[in-house]
Amino acid sequence: MNFFKLFLLGIRSIFYAFYRFIRYFGIGFINVFTFIPKYFIDGILIIFKKRKKEKSSKNSKALSFAIISCSLCVYFVCVFLFSRWYVQGLKIKYLSDDIISSTEIIEKQNNDSEKNTTDNDPNNSNIDDPNNNGNNSNNNYVYYPNDYWDYLSVPFIDVDFNELLNKNSDTVGWIKVEGTKVNYPVVQSTDNSYYLSHSFNKSSNQGGWIFADYRVDFKNFGKNTIIYGHNMNNKTMFGSIPNMLYDSYLNNSDNYYIKISTPTSNTIWKVFSIYTTKPDVYYLKTNFKSEPYETFLNNIKSKSVYDFGVNITSNDKILTLSTCDNTGTKRVAVHAKMINIEYK
Repeated sequence: MNFFKLFLLGIRSIFYAFYRFIRYFGIGFINVFTFIPKYFIDGILIIFKKRKKEKSSKNSKALSFAIISCSLCVYFVCVFLFSRWYVQGLKIKYLSDDIISSTEIIEKQNNDSEKNTTDNDPNNSNIDDPNNNGNNSNNNYVYYPNDYWDYLSVPFIDVDFNELLNKNSDTVGWIKVEGTKVNYPVVQSTDNSYYLSHSFNKSSNQGGWIFADYRVDFKNFGKNTIIYGHNMNNKTMFGSIPNMLYDSYLNNSDNYYIKISTPTSNTIWKVFSIYTTKPDVYYLKTNFKSEPYETFLNNIKSKSVYDFGVNITSNDKILTLSTCDNTGTKRVAVHAKMINIEYK
């Protein structure tokens, strides 16, 4: 009996909720299609109709026209800016598609013969000191990251730079970020402003291009190699980097690799930290005279929104990617450490 009573109450509640939905929907529908157009039409008529002198004045009419004119100007300026940004984004997409289709990119496994030169001993004397920044006196000496032996199966990318350098002599490398749409040549200027507003072919474009900090060395790779790019709405440039903060990226360990090819070497980096931060410059350091490098590494690792389980020491070289977040008020920082390198 109690069950039947509760069943009837449930049915009645459903019908009552449906009735309220229909009722309030109907009221809203009537308001939208009666009251709002009515007031809109009344407002237009008040502006243009002739009124008695005691109730109207030239000043009030001029003010009304001024408000409408300003509103239209703001509207058309916004349309112009949005259209220009959209068109420039399309230009970047077409340019990047053309570059990718005309560039030879090979994915290759690590050369096992290079491993044999070290007699399978990470402490072999042929391994270069990580702190010498790659300044090898002998071409047979190779810098090996701390975790080199753990990532031999991760393939490099190898890029032919002949045509890229002919198109733009500022080209210093090619970057591919797994799990994102980032797959572009990297350029470098004498400052950090030129490629904020110029694309790969050096034409003016507010979408800019992927560019390296003017202070870093893409031949030897210092302690912190920094690369910048705009967060574009169409997901070109670094527009897909903020997606690295989401579970769809973080829950797939195959995404954690960043690959860079240069005219002199191919490298693989593994992400160990990603976070959003204020528009500061702390994480953009390349000189560590005022702060120990190990302290810097611990700070940026502690900010990560996810524990990648990657050990980082003062002997490691790191890569930093920087872009705006989706709101444009903060920055997204990605840090990865070098886990493998081969010299060409």
